[in-house]
Amino acid sequence: MALGCAACIDRELCGGVRKKQDSYWCFDDCCGDPTTCDGMCPRNEAGFIERMREINGLELDNLPRTQPCPATGIPSYVPYIYHGNRRALPLDIPAVALPLRRFYRSDGSVAFTSRAHIEATFGIAPGTRIVLIGSGRDKPIEAWWGLSDQRRTVIAALRALGISLITGPNYSIFTDEVRYNDMYNMKRIGTAWQEIVAGGVPGAYHLNARTPQDYRRLARFIGEREEVSEVAFEFKTGASWRKRRLFHLAELAQLAGRVGRPLNLIMVGGITALPMLAAAYAKITYIDTSAFMGAVHRQRIYVANDGKMRKVSELTLTGQPVDGLVADNIATMRARVDGFLNGA
Repeated sequence: MALGCAACIDRELCGGVRKKQDSYWCFDDCCGDPTTCDGMCPRNEAGFIERMREINGLELDNLPRTQPCPATGIPSYVPYIYHGNRRALPLDIPAVALPLRRFYRSDGSVAFTSRAHIEATFGIAPGTRIVLIGSGRDKPIEAWWGLSDQRRTVIAALRALGISLITGPNYSIFTDEVRYNDMYNMKRIGTAWQEIVAGGVPGAYHLNARTPQDYRRLARFIGEREEVSEVAFEFKTGASWRKRRLFHLAELAQLAGRVGRPLNLIMVGGITALPMLAAAYAKITYIDTSAFMGAVHRQRIYVANDGKMRKVSELTLTGQPVDGLVADNIATMRARVDGFLNGA
């Protein structure tokens, strides 16, 4: 632990930082200019107080309780469908993942008023279960937070549309900022999750953590809240870095054990982590981002002789729909996921 952490009044909550760099404490990452600071730093007194009031403190345990709202009928493999372009036929599969950011506007209005509108926009068949993925780039997920009190109205509209599950926004945690920003964003993640579930829509609590203490805090909170039945984790960005990947895998497995009751895990990416995490979680749903995007770029996915997933260009006519290629890629990835989950 950094030496300066020993005297910090928030060390018990934070757990302290451990960095290879020569750091006395997390304030070594302070920008030093309160006039331009847009984070949560005690040296920016006005901004710090404003953000502390905004989230009602850094603790997680003062989030309001709500009735459990578990997800049902979500299969173990769900492809991420980004749009309805380049296809001629509706995709007829049990469930799809769609981007949450496409369902709301910055003025608080909802982009879709009917299931038929959603199905036509994304090219999916009637009756398909819809999982909305909240993780993504900072601008759209900050727009969700910016809706403020309007978030509840949007959630009510999503409930009316029959959304099967929403994974909460993954507000970022950085290794080169003051630790208060991490705890601020962890509280925002918890707040977003609580609002979704309280609104009667099944919600997966997004697990975003930087340190073992962060994971312990999450495990303690989840263990005390039976309304947390699904958790989500995203392997496409920071957790995909090979030097941190094993840390997150170990902590995710330990978190499931610490909670002490069955949890369902929604994974975005990270397919090779399935065997390790399948042993820790009651059920895993893998959100596949590669099958659809590969097909849209005219690429066929296959399993190479070394057992790794590869892509090869697929020659098509100009303007030819890629419906068949989408279906083939989904079948390949579903078989791969099933093989990992079943120990094949």
